[in-house]
Amino acid sequence: MLDTTSHSDNSLVSMVCPFTGEVLEVLTPQQVAQRDEQREQVRQRCVKEFSSSPLYQARAEKDPEYWNTFYVGRVL
Repeated sequence: MLDTTSHSDNSLVSMVCPFTGEVLEVLTPQQVAQRDEQREQVRQRCVKEFSSSPLYQARAEKDPEYWNTFYVGRVL
């Protein structure tokens, strides 16, 4: 016998503003994965561009994980 019971889809992810608590958007897991991939591509382009700067090279010498977590605009 087939289960025809309707189930609520709990796989959606709500993006909530940390300041107001307002729901900004609701994403599917596929949209979240796509957004994460786009962010990683941007991070890699930034690493490529910034890695030639002596300032960033000095920071990377102090922290072996620097380029793995590097992202322009990140709050330190």
